[in-house]
Order: sequence, then C-alpha cells, then structure tokens
Amino acid sequence: MDSRTPDLRDLLSKRVRILHTKRRLSIQKRIVEFEQQTYVLHFFLRKSTKDRFEAAVRKLQEAGISAQHVCAGTRSRREALRAGGHWLALSFLPGTPLSRKAHPKALAALGGTLAKLNAIEGAAAGALFERRRPVLPHEAYLSLAGAAHTPEERRWIEESLARMRRLPANQLTHGDLYGSNIIEQGDHAIGLIDYELMTYDVSGIELAATLMRPFCRQGVQRRSLLQGYLAACPAALADIWQRHAPDLVFTAATRLLAARQRRIRHLAIRDRVLAAGERVLPSPLSKRVVARRAAIAKNIASARENEAYYLHIARTMVGLCLAEPAIDAVRLLEQCDKLFRKPG
Repeated sequence: MDSRTPDLRDLLSKRVRILHTKRRLSIQKRIVEFEQQTYVLHFFLRKSTKDRFEAAVRKLQEAGISAQHVCAGTRSRREALRAGGHWLALSFLPGTPLSRKAHPKALAALGGTLAKLNAIEGAAAGALFERRRPVLPHEAYLSLAGAAHTPEERRWIEESLARMRRLPANQLTHGDLYGSNIIEQGDHAIGLIDYELMTYDVSGIELAATLMRPFCRQGVQRRSLLQGYLAACPAALADIWQRHAPDLVFTAATRLLAARQRRIRHLAIRDRVLAAGERVLPSPLSKRVVARRAAIAKNIASARENEAYYLHIARTMVGLCLAEPAIDAVRLLEQCDKLFRKPG
C-alpha cells in the first residue's frame, strides 16, 4: 500500500496496531501501525475544528516546513457518519526527537524553521483544540510573586506589559516546542510534529520561549538558534526582536512558569485518584497503580525543576534589565543561569 494514500476505513479497523492514544476535551489522538507504516489519527468533535486543523497543516507545508501531511480523512457528512465522527490521518514524520545535547547546527536549523512558521500571519484565535486564547501573564505573575520585587522592578514589569500590548499578535506559533515534538532528520534538518496547540500569538514570543527550553540552555545553542532565526525571518520580526527581546523573555518565562504549575496541579490530582484506587484494588492491579504513581512522581519532580528555573529567570532578569537596559537576550539568560541554584 502507498503510505501516502491509505484508506481511512483500514486505519480505523481492528487490523491496526494501536501504539499510543491521547485524549483531550475536544479531540482524540491515536498513533497506529498498519501494513508496516505508522499514522497519526485525530478525531474531532466538530467539522469546523477538523477543517481549521487541516488548513494549518497545509500552511506549514506551503511555508516549506518539514511537517506531517494529511493522507486520509472524512470529506463528507456521509463519510463522517460511517466513521463515527470527523477524522484526519497524518503521516508519521521520520527522524529522532531533539535531545538536550542538541548540536548547534540542529539549533540553527530549528531557528530557520521557526522563522518560516512565525512568518505565517493570521487573525488571533484560540489554539486549535482549546478555547483559551494566548494571554499576557504579567498581572497574574505580580499577584503571585510581586513581593519578591522592589517597587522599581514592579514598575519595569508593568511597563513591559504596556509595551507587549502594543505588539502585533498575529504570528503563527507551534505552542508546544518540547524536544519530543522537534524531529531531527538527516544532516541536522528539522521537522515539527504535534500541532494541537498551534495558535496566532505575539510576535517573537515563541523564539524567546525556545531559548529557555531544556535543549537550548548552553550559550552556543542559544546563539545558533537566534542566528538561524534572524537570518531567515522577515525584517519586521527581526526588528521586533531587537527592540523587545527582554520583554519577550520575561513574558515567555512567566508563561512557562504558569504552565509548569498547572502541570504539577494536574499530576497531583491524578496521583491522589490513583492512591485512592490503590487501597481497594486487588494485588495485581495494585502493582500497576504503584508503577504509574512512580512515573507520576518522576514527572512531578521534573516539572518542579523547570518551575524553579522559570521562576528564577522571571525574578532575576528584571534587575539585570534595569541595570543594563540594552542587554541582549543570550547574555541576559547566561547571567541568569550563573545565579541559578537547583533546589534541594
């Protein structure tokens, strides 16, 4: 069978091997293997969401980004009724996830890919599968950690919020650029997978967030990413970055902080539910629950490490920016890293 033109009915049949499933409120994602080919299936509650998702994937391809392509799907009401809902099947992108020891050439290629992605413009809207819209986190951060700042630092944060509100918010962003969603292909080329959180956001925000990801915390990696981005992005985006890099770094750090805190709360709830079940389940099932709780404990520990790091960046960088208003983003983050001490 041609891997580009599978039959959706075959991909939904019992003959496939299900490798992974993930559920959100409005979607279901399923990775399957059929006739030695791997596909990623998405189920949508609404046809409008499916159409929006498909259009976004098409934009990635038109921009020259290595991405999954749509190889099957429901096209009519009759097909959707027969399939039990609205479905799309995407190809599986070959390669390996980007590691924490990412080569500078891979980071430079990622910068170029981000520039192509961020050059796509559209109307600000919520993520493909969520109703929430991107928000500026300054006020929420001050209510949480404002006491850690001097009045002068609080004033910088408030002024940063005013500057950010003036920036355009029509830049397409991936929204979930962890190493597992960035695929390194031959010769350090970069592809992107998992598009559920794509949205139109503030110009430059995704570049700032990527500079703080675990795979980009060395100076040579950050410089390679930034140089690759600035060499490929439109002049307007480069100008925004040059003028607002500290504001973008602060916004990205506080957003990442809030995301880690939400994840910790979610994992803690799951752990409490499993703990309640562990006490009443029979021994064989109880052992499985123990293993799942151990995995959750590791995920919580990792999330807490990142939470501490992003909180440190947000608290520390404001004073550095006040002392040196023209500081560039890479040196700013290097100074923050020098002052960071891992908790525990």
